[in-house]
Amino acid sequence: MARGVWPGSQPQRNATIFRTNALNIFRSKNADQASDNFPVAAWSKISLEMDTTLTLYGRLNRGHLEVRLHNHSGQKLEPGSDGQLSYSFIMLDAKGRKLSGESIRTPLSSSVAPGECHSQKVTVIIPQKQMKHIAAIRIGLLMEGNYWVEDLFPQHSRIVQITPAPALSPAEMKLAIASQIWPKRQGNGLRWPYGSMMVSEAHRLFYIPVAKCACTSLKSMMVKLAAVDRPDIATELGVHLVTDRFNTGVQLKDKPIDRAREILASDQYFKFSVIRDPFQRLVSAYLEKFVYKRHNGRNLLHTRAVISAAQGTEDIDLDQGISFDDFLAYILSQDPFELDPHWRPQHHYFLGVPHMSRIFRLENIRALEQYLLRDQGITIKLGHDNKTGKSDIHLQLASSLPACELDRAGPINPDSFLATGHAKAVREYYREDFAFYDSAV
Repeated sequence: MARGVWPGSQPQRNATIFRTNALNIFRSKNADQASDNFPVAAWSKISLEMDTTLTLYGRLNRGHLEVRLHNHSGQKLEPGSDGQLSYSFIMLDAKGRKLSGESIRTPLSSSVAPGECHSQKVTVIIPQKQMKHIAAIRIGLLMEGNYWVEDLFPQHSRIVQITPAPALSPAEMKLAIASQIWPKRQGNGLRWPYGSMMVSEAHRLFYIPVAKCACTSLKSMMVKLAAVDRPDIATELGVHLVTDRFNTGVQLKDKPIDRAREILASDQYFKFSVIRDPFQRLVSAYLEKFVYKRHNGRNLLHTRAVISAAQGTEDIDLDQGISFDDFLAYILSQDPFELDPHWRPQHHYFLGVPHMSRIFRLENIRALEQYLLRDQGITIKLGHDNKTGKSDIHLQLASSLPACELDRAGPINPDSFLATGHAKAVREYYREDFAFYDSAV
């Protein structure tokens, strides 16, 4: 049997041939041993448990199903080399007949000792052409190139009914997809900023995210290094949304409180962060949230109070927007501890964190890449996902223009905002941040 072939993808007339060949493979093995040294008889002691329905979302018709494998045998179940032992599925119509088409596989993620239960998320994607016909899937384990377990033990596989997604907004769709993969956020009681700090215990890395300082790229890096379930989906849905709203295991808020406090106090981690020039950080926050993406619903969670105060009304005018000077005037009138995290002083993020190892400047983020490669053996390319574009055009009086006029002006150099009349007051307000930045690497 060729690698990648499974019984549901063959015409019905080949099903009997496949079953016979699969059994003959076993009969040719030494003393009833399968190719992975798992006895044929032991498969009757492997049971699967999962929900009986699965909702598919998005243009890929994709869903994520938690499958719990119980090993009641006396043998250790190994995934095999190259993920040979995988979960797969057969598509069924309303009458229980097999539908043609190749299914994706989800490799068994770890070995399962005798008596243990192993849980993992299995991805299901249904081709669009089959969505009119599919009613259910039959899901089970497949040993690539050797056998489909249900042909050896027919009771092995489980039937899961397929349901299409209800009508949802894009934001609701993201939350629905994420809820299939990660549990909803519970929290352990850690207050800001400690709960959002990120840890890879395997690599002994401890990252303190600072808003508007490449934290999207750095959070994505930590999600991968911390072996979060389905890091690719976390990045696709939005790493901020996923890690803030769900328990992925990467943040201190996700861990038992005693363990979180132990990590926070430890000197055995490389504790690092990235900061940027305080004024440039303010310009970046303003351009992204108050100009270019000011109509974005998630951004309004951060900006509405500022715009309302600047415009003097609860009925804010997003088309008009506010100026950079308006933004700074609001900040300067507030208690810094009450500010939104995107413009709260950066040194607040590190208050009470012992044993800080190193703080990098944003423009020197390559030094962090070099450290990870040299001292951790980690090769990673850090980008700056929300980087504000930089033009060569300088616009006079840019800081006093409302967002709508900045839109009409087109791309301008962010340094145009340095001429604000609030520059001296900003330097005083953020004086500890400027000192912090001067001492960073």
